[in-house]
Amino acid sequence: MKKYALSALCLAVSPFVAADQDQQKIIERFDDQRMQTEALEQHQPKPVVKQNMQKQTDKPTQISITKAELAKQPELLIRAFLPAVMQGNGDNVALLYPIYQNLAPQYQDAGLTKWAEAILAKKERHYTQAIALYRELIAENPSATFLVRFQLAVVLFENNELDAAQDQFQKLRAETLPQEVQAVIEQYLSAINKRDSWSFSGGLTYLNDPNINNAPKSGTTIGNWHAPKRESAQGIGFNLNVGKKWSWHNGWFNELRLNGSGKYYWDNQKYNEMSGRASVGLGFQNAKYTLALFPFMEQTLYAGGSAKSDTLKRFSKTSGVALETNYWLSPNWQLSGSYEYGEQRYASRKHLNGNSHFASAGLVYLASAKQYWFGNLNYNRVSARDKDDAYTRRGLSLGWGQEWGKGLSSRLSISYAQKHYKGAMPIFNITQRNKEYGFQASVWHRAVHYWGITPRLTYNFTKTKSNYAFSNYDKHRVFLDFSKQF
Repeated sequence: MKKYALSALCLAVSPFVAADQDQQKIIERFDDQRMQTEALEQHQPKPVVKQNMQKQTDKPTQISITKAELAKQPELLIRAFLPAVMQGNGDNVALLYPIYQNLAPQYQDAGLTKWAEAILAKKERHYTQAIALYRELIAENPSATFLVRFQLAVVLFENNELDAAQDQFQKLRAETLPQEVQAVIEQYLSAINKRDSWSFSGGLTYLNDPNINNAPKSGTTIGNWHAPKRESAQGIGFNLNVGKKWSWHNGWFNELRLNGSGKYYWDNQKYNEMSGRASVGLGFQNAKYTLALFPFMEQTLYAGGSAKSDTLKRFSKTSGVALETNYWLSPNWQLSGSYEYGEQRYASRKHLNGNSHFASAGLVYLASAKQYWFGNLNYNRVSARDKDDAYTRRGLSLGWGQEWGKGLSSRLSISYAQKHYKGAMPIFNITQRNKEYGFQASVWHRAVHYWGITPRLTYNFTKTKSNYAFSNYDKHRVFLDFSKQF
């Protein structure tokens, strides 16, 4: 009789045990998706707005004489044309050169013509042609004015032919030149030496996350299942980056990158995490474009997202390769692209094991030295052992950066993405289809700085709409970021 009573008791309790196990699986799935999102955000390309190495020149000087009148006065034309060539003023040379070409032969000089053509080639960013013309000038006339060699050295520098540029600047340094010219030469040589020096950067960010587990609003249910409660967390985010480049001849280089980042929450330590990434790459760069390939290895530590432990432990490791490129379409437009393939292996969550493909294409428009606009398209495909953990994600982001008067600067961006999972979840038999929205605004003031660091205040809003009710959430976050390159 006792045996029958015990059996009946087990049958009565088993549904509740199964329900508890399923509820735990729901909580674990929240944490799986949160960490997948964290990994994606960490490697999401951020627009890096760099001023083109080619300096923007002033608008062409206004001359109070028509081209027809100037063509009738060869001596006056030469008096205007020669200083423009000696100064390397591409705009003025472009204005006067067509008139100069139509002068009678006795007013033209082969060396001056070739010099002007070299300046025009540089203006049109045909650096290889410009370098060839400058070298021809020096070969034909070794005693040519130092200005020819100086302009050649500058073009070599802008085209990232650093060894050749350094050689030309060192030859110029040996000449007896005006003090202000020597100072400019020293600045170029210093810049060349620093190109391959070690670089260090890092930052601290105050974190205040009101919904760190990305839970839906309170009271959300699916049948008899209840969503986890929202959890908050406050802490510090940190990052440290170390880099070193070794330049070869003709624009080739090797580069080492070491990157570390993490988040420490003092009031919710089960969400603490830290990751480190090392990559060594080979690349090529000139004044117009950069192309580099970086094999990498990455290790992530995570406390686990469970109340059982708040100690960091091995969570995942990723090995793969990244391809990066950017191309200057013009002095104002820059195109960038990247592709990354990674093999992901998890220490305990084996169902997440798989590989990932991430590709992005971005465009930056430098409207002026104080304003830029950017856009980015990205695609992410993640495979996993379990189909309900595999997905594809397609995203779009747009943004605007502005320097205002009196030292104030701002940056705004919006984003949208669609995330489609590959299989249905076992408990609910739902295949997730998510729409993700984002908005971010940053503001900083250059007059406010501490130890050479300007703090940046950032507001971030994210919202996810899904056919799976437990994935519907939104949250508002405010960050205070301190970053420095040294």
